[in-house]
Amino acid sequence: NKNLQTTYFYTLIKIINPKVVITSIDNSFKFSELAKLLAKKINFIAIQNADRKDFSTNTHKFNIKLATENLNKKFYIPNYFCFGQYEEDNCKLYDIKVDKFYKFGSIRLANFFEYIQTNQIKLNKSKYDICLISEPSPGLSKAYGIKTIEKGFSEIARYTINFSRKHNLKFIFANKRPSSSDLFKKEIQFYKENLNDEDYSYLISNIPALDNKNQYSSYIAMFESKVVVAKQSTLLKEKIGCGEKILSCNLTNFSAWDFPIKGNCSINNCDYNEFEERLKKILKLSNEEYFKNNSLHQSYIMNFDRNLNTINKIRNKLDNFLDY
Repeated sequence: NKNLQTTYFYTLIKIINPKVVITSIDNSFKFSELAKLLAKKINFIAIQNADRKDFSTNTHKFNIKLATENLNKKFYIPNYFCFGQYEEDNCKLYDIKVDKFYKFGSIRLANFFEYIQTNQIKLNKSKYDICLISEPSPGLSKAYGIKTIEKGFSEIARYTINFSRKHNLKFIFANKRPSSSDLFKKEIQFYKENLNDEDYSYLISNIPALDNKNQYSSYIAMFESKVVVAKQSTLLKEKIGCGEKILSCNLTNFSAWDFPIKGNCSINNCDYNEFEERLKKILKLSNEEYFKNNSLHQSYIMNFDRNLNTINKIRNKLDNFLDY
């Protein structure tokens, strides 16, 4: 009862007979389908590449009858190389079938640090005061049946722009797509439609100059900023996992998207004045004071090991699987 694509991949894997099948698309239904068929004889490994908000939205859409089935039931990950303990808790909460968790951190983050080390790039840790991560959300209000989602994401941008301009701070906007791409046009159109002309002009005038030349421009902008602001970007977890300051701001009225750690690092459904006071406080606090107030250690959401990076952790575990 499998479709032609599944039959093809199944047959190909059977012929090759590998010891390991690995993917960086950890939410791939095709990977899960093949794992259900072949994992008893072959090691199937998924490496987490992004924050998994789709687990909560799949359940939400099913519960409010926007979907006829809960897609989470399709997932099966025999070996999950994930960010941290939160991923195990989250998978259990949303009934994601995983046999074994390996909390290795972010492979993308490790690749970034490998890149700057190889190219001898020195980060200016105080080049910017505030980095706003781009999180365009066109169509999400309708897709998830929550009218306030798109407004919530645009309000984060508006709050951050107003705060930076009012306090004459060094601001940078980390766009999601290269500005030469068609996807960037769609991304930036979201902000054009949801911000006034003054805010929009300020936003696009503060895009990294190197965003077309460097796949790590968002990481460079983030790690050259004192504080990063966003709602759910994976970059938030990577920044705080490295022991640096963030503010996760959820203005969508969708509580499933609240940041897993409470305290200085997160705020929900606030007005501008509350946002301003929190961000002013964060900028003034030392790192020690900032992290002292948070409800959980940052390693809960993102393991980060300066002595053994994620790349080497994955290599070592792959060696174990291949020697088996």
